[in-house]
Amino acid sequence: MLLAGRTPAPGGTGARRDGIVVCAVRERGRRGKERRMEQRSDTPPVADADVMAGFPVSRERRVTPETIYRAPYTRWFMQHVREVQRSAAVGCRGDEIAVLPREPRDLDGLCVPAAGGASVGELLAATHTDAFAVVHRGAVVHEEYFHGMSAETPHMWQSVSKSLMACVAGNLVARGVIDPAAAIVDYVPELAGSAYGDALVRHLLDMQVGIEYSEDYEDPDSEVNTLDRLYGVRPPLTPDQPGSTYDFATGARKRGEHGRDFKYVSLNVNVLGWVMERATGTAVPELIRSEVWGKLGAEHEAYIGLDGAGSAQSEGGFCSSLRDLARFGQALCRSGAFNGRQVVPAAWVDEVLRGGDREAFARSPETGVLPQGSYRDCFWVAQAPGRTVFMGLGIYGQMLFVSPADQVVVAKFSTQPAADDPGCFRLEYALCEALAALLGEQAAHADPRSRATQAQRGSA
Repeated sequence: MLLAGRTPAPGGTGARRDGIVVCAVRERGRRGKERRMEQRSDTPPVADADVMAGFPVSRERRVTPETIYRAPYTRWFMQHVREVQRSAAVGCRGDEIAVLPREPRDLDGLCVPAAGGASVGELLAATHTDAFAVVHRGAVVHEEYFHGMSAETPHMWQSVSKSLMACVAGNLVARGVIDPAAAIVDYVPELAGSAYGDALVRHLLDMQVGIEYSEDYEDPDSEVNTLDRLYGVRPPLTPDQPGSTYDFATGARKRGEHGRDFKYVSLNVNVLGWVMERATGTAVPELIRSEVWGKLGAEHEAYIGLDGAGSAQSEGGFCSSLRDLARFGQALCRSGAFNGRQVVPAAWVDEVLRGGDREAFARSPETGVLPQGSYRDCFWVAQAPGRTVFMGLGIYGQMLFVSPADQVVVAKFSTQPAADDPGCFRLEYALCEALAALLGEQAAHADPRSRATQAQRGSA
């Protein structure tokens, strides 16, 4: 997900409706031309409730590679990925579920000054939310579902999947199975002639590979859309689509220096998955299960999309329930410990909290959306007064927000009209910051030393 992927609509970050900024849909493509996400003129309008409805489903209601990333079909796809795309199971309801206790709080009275004084409900509506949960000190204080979602529904994480993959890597690094300072070709020699031929594993984790690659979701010629065609979720352009993302990586061309600039490239995490598979002899779905997911005491089934060759969509294909996403976030909030187990090494979480290369990030367009930000181990890291927060972010509004100092986790699934919209992100981030500030006061009163310790770790 690119934070700076979209240009605000005329007059600001988006249209104003009843005092609330509504996410802009218009954007600028790679060639500087304005485009707008539209359905093709030959596609009749379909209501959300009519998508994939009927016996049989009529042509205009079907979700196909031609319609997956068009409204209103995208929302259905987000909740039914395996019915359209090849997938592999990662986990199902376990015998021992890690209980997330419930301590409901009425948040309707919270107004967010950074979002024009909007309420929680107004912001959830403005950002096209499918599901939303807030966890404070290990208890669910707020949980809501919209647009056909339920507590059991698996929803696509999109690029929050990258953060999960990096945590798998963190476990392997802690055991010495892979080395972030090692050359990628030490594990995957087939990449010797590609952009990855002289890059390090660390460059994958921090998005600092010098590569010729576009993450423009609206440019049909972009490399990120080639990935989608290899997964089978966009119409194929060549006979080898759907096909192998690994084969695609071997043809990537170098551009620029490794380790210098922050350049967000989804393909990097597919390559990270390939590195981990070669180092362990185990496929990515099983690695996710054994290294992270199986330790969480997950409540519902989870799975991951595959490409046409059967390799995992490591960069964005993971799907789970909202509560299980929150369980993952709670492990991160507690220095990697949850359900009586060390899910992710504490040292790995500490490394994320320290942040990445701030100078490189400051040179990128994303700094305009996330000032004082950085990117480390596939997490977006933000500095705020008294706290360091980190996030997993995905297109169309997927979000995992973690504030250890406040003991707050926010999990959010959405289906926004645009893949990337800075206006929507600003609203979501403002909401999460307001929730962390409000709920964090309780943690500070209960144990001031705990908050101070967490804040020090984040600023170290």
